[in-house]
Amino acid sequence: MESYEVLTLKKGLLILDLLREKHALTLTEIMEELSMNKTSVFRMLYTLEKMNYVTKYNKYYQLNSHIFRNEHLYWHNDIQWASLVAPYQLARQEQITTYIGILEACEMVIKNVIREPFEQPAFHAIDSRTPMHSSALGKVVLAHLSPEKQQAMLNNMELHTYTTETFYDYGLLVPHLQVIKAQGYAVDNEETNLGKCCIAVPIYLNKEVIGAIAFHGSTEQIKKNAIRSYVKKLVEASEQVTVEINYLIT
Repeated sequence: MESYEVLTLKKGLLILDLLREKHALTLTEIMEELSMNKTSVFRMLYTLEKMNYVTKYNKYYQLNSHIFRNEHLYWHNDIQWASLVAPYQLARQEQITTYIGILEACEMVIKNVIREPFEQPAFHAIDSRTPMHSSALGKVVLAHLSPEKQQAMLNNMELHTYTTETFYDYGLLVPHLQVIKAQGYAVDNEETNLGKCCIAVPIYLNKEVIGAIAFHGSTEQIKKNAIRSYVKKLVEASEQVTVEINYLIT
């Protein structure tokens, strides 16, 4: 019966349900979604944050991944890659599909894909693999490994051809990786999929490359003359991701 409802508790639960659905939202976005006034929403969020049900990064609120776990997204060191705020901010700001990939053994594993409307992960894509030698995610990580690790991976890597643009010659791939390391980013210009372009920069933890963040779109959407501008945004997001990870594991 409605007479037994505790309105304040109900509002708090509505906020938790909304964050579960939308992932990360600002105070203003929560106000608009729930048609609640600023004072009420602020007090609810303040209380939920104090109780550790909600965490705040910059101006975005999200569920505390230590309490609201999704084992499908779980990774070691208590990091849920799909819970990191920075990639969502980036995807919404630039309106471009954003990828997170990490290095596991000798493979690049996709840990988050954020597509339009840039609110939730594309769950079906999580834990899929992407080629080390042709994808921007793979190449930028490969390029920034230590010489010993890079050589060990190259020794055990088959250079499969995906398109006419794919690097299939070790003699060409190695100099290409040197260029990528020098410039700090990698581009997959139809090397993995025809008509698609991807730009990636490395993600670091304790000064070692552990993965990469990337923009992915059509060759019409990602123009060559805009690559450096996109790289700058990706580098900023990568640095924010590192800050978030350090916060989560300390």
